[in-house]
Amino acid sequence: MKLESIKVEKFKRIDAIELPIADLNILVGSNGSGKSSILQALHLASCLMRQVDRIRAESTAMVSINDLDYLPSDQYWKLGHGADWGNKGNSPSSKVEFRFLDDAAVVVPPNIVTAKLVMRSARNAGISVQGELPESVRPLFRGQDVFFSGFIPGISGIPNVEHKNSKRVVLKACSFGDSNVYLRNALNLLPAADIVKIEEWLEPLLGAIKLKIVFDESKDFDIHAHAELNGRWTPLELLGTGFLQLIQIFCYILLFKPKILLIDEPDIHLHPTIQEKLASSLLEIARAQEIKIVMSTHSPFIVRGAPVDANVVWLADGEIKSDDRSVVELALGWGAFGKQVIIVSEDAKNELLKKLIRQWPEIERSVTVLPGRGYKHLLTKAEAVELRESLGGKFKVLVHRDRDSLTDDEAAQLVDSYAAEGIALWLTDQSDIESEFCNPSFLSSLTGETLATCEGWVDHIIANSTVPISDQFAKQRVAANQELHGAGGSPTNADVWAALQHRPLKGAKGKFVMGQLKNRVPGNVYSEASVEGHSGFPELAPSLKNAIEQLIAQ
Repeated sequence: MKLESIKVEKFKRIDAIELPIADLNILVGSNGSGKSSILQALHLASCLMRQVDRIRAESTAMVSINDLDYLPSDQYWKLGHGADWGNKGNSPSSKVEFRFLDDAAVVVPPNIVTAKLVMRSARNAGISVQGELPESVRPLFRGQDVFFSGFIPGISGIPNVEHKNSKRVVLKACSFGDSNVYLRNALNLLPAADIVKIEEWLEPLLGAIKLKIVFDESKDFDIHAHAELNGRWTPLELLGTGFLQLIQIFCYILLFKPKILLIDEPDIHLHPTIQEKLASSLLEIARAQEIKIVMSTHSPFIVRGAPVDANVVWLADGEIKSDDRSVVELALGWGAFGKQVIIVSEDAKNELLKKLIRQWPEIERSVTVLPGRGYKHLLTKAEAVELRESLGGKFKVLVHRDRDSLTDDEAAQLVDSYAAEGIALWLTDQSDIESEFCNPSFLSSLTGETLATCEGWVDHIIANSTVPISDQFAKQRVAANQELHGAGGSPTNADVWAALQHRPLKGAKGKFVMGQLKNRVPGNVYSEASVEGHSGFPELAPSLKNAIEQLIAQ
């Protein structure tokens, strides 16, 4: 029997989702996308199929909470999607299906065999199940030493001491995902040949390593475990968490001998170079052990290093967003999972732009900001379109450019030149992003001084800096004329300068004024750190909010 696909319905974040299953399957997506929901649903259903006394479509059976080998939450009735589980036949429930290809039967096309499980609350403290478990797949799920799934939620370190526990205690704890507390016990259950196998699997990732697990029934209370690295033996608890994570994964494969191994975010404690190797190693092991592996990750390195025949799926809002690997790799690299808009900035440093966006939490959750290299290297419209298309049209693209000394007509011309489906240009209201944080209302909020006092600081700086401000203006107009008026017809510098006098900073760059305010505001109250850390100020840059909202609404 070959597992072909799984289906999860009405479980936590998942309404309904069906996934084909390859030897190695990688689920990617932002927090709350449904990755862990799928892993938990599969493991819970697998454990229930193993533990319940009968599985029938026409009748129910129950597993007590105290007896369960796995439970994602003590409030298990809340595992339903959109509604809590009920305890009646027509009440809300969750459903998991495992579809198998009967490749042993000489039939064309091969038979499809489906194991199904419906889960809901029992009248007492437990989970009530109904389902179908055909005889041909029953041996995969049922038996005292049979584990269809193994679940690894991650490891954060191990205790310094581990008392020897019974096999039943260890297996139940590991099934629950507590092997960080029982890792030595789990290793101690393995025969010597399996410890050697773990060492072999670790070597391509971590280099040569030896493991030694010692427990003498006649005199020991605790299990002693060491690893040899570079000729030196080290207690297991002193290994890096990445080492422990990999030992845990490989231990589970040999301890449970599962048909499907479920790994939640194994990349958390691993160096990027190891992450890149991990997917290939797991695929090789999966094929050698004849198991399937489903893992979740946020790591572009794992996806990048995955063999071409790995199944890579991008989840969002509990649904499949894309199974096009090239799209997934690009989205991971751009940090765009869970987002709707990619903002490509002119500036290399984006702390202040991100600060503006944080004013609007709903918008902040929808955007990711990427740095640039100045306006001369600004993303062109054609490049923005290409980026959007390369990401499968899944995102809108907003390009940020400073207005500098452009006229309103020139600014409008640039904005129009970028207009396309899912593409837009946002120009700052004043010269640059920094100008927003020279606003007297922001200064008053930051310093506690009156609005008049803050206006006085800004006016003093502008009045006493005419030469550097006008020099900067002249350079900007040369650049603007070259870019926009190559054939002539540009407005005179005098006319542009006169128009800029109606702006709050009267043509000065915000970057320049910010630098002067650091010295002008008494008591070192105004600094990059204080500006970036300040909150609760009046709204700034409403045009940015409007530009993002309009793009999302397209």
